Amino acid sequence: MADICSIRPANDAAAIELSGWCRAMLADIPRNHSLVSDLYASAATRLAVGSAIADVRCVLFFGHGNPGSLGTPDAALIDTLNIGNAGGAIFIAMACSSASALGPDAIQQGVESYLGFNGPFAWILGDPDDQFRRAIFSGISLLTGGGSIRNALEAMQFGFDGADTYYRNAQAGRKSNSTLGQLTAFYNRHHLVLLGNQAATL
Repeated sequence: MADICSIRPANDAAAIELSGWCRAMLADIPRNHSLVSDLYASAATRLAVGSAIADVRCVLFFGHGNPGSLGTPDAALIDTLNIGNAGGAIFIAMACSSASALGPDAIQQGVESYLGFNGPFAWILGDPDDQFRRAIFSGISLLTGGGSIRNALEAMQFGFDGADTYYRNAQAGRKSNSTLGQLTAFYNRHHLVLLGNQAATL
């Protein structure tokens, strides 16, 4: 089984920003892992995604989501009809709400672990203080560095806790709304969930 597939539709400003976070993380993948496919922007079609998530060890999705699907506001790229293609994989969805319905369905269909949010995933647009990207990056780097998906979850939670404290103490620069930063960090921390095998590693 090959290593990592990334999906980043980049279809609007928020998804473009998330795509940039993902791209930076992909550049930092250790040499003992391989990036099998990187479906960016218009390359992230439903057909291409369904094929790419099969026979990989880890799927990274950065974009929009809702309780039952991942994709764009106009089209589902991943839902109950094709999530089973990722059977045996660790699936990480940096997107709104998908862990509430798609995540449990994924586990039922053979996905080993599903890390995502069971509510909206939010941040200060532009992430001027680099608090939210860093929280996500810390977890994925632990996973690609040999840690478990549980280690990844805990690192992201710790990162969001740190962002909460950062904004609560009004340390943000002038471009940031500290109240919004604190609330979104707190919300992300408590809505990030891990389903399936918590000990899974790459």
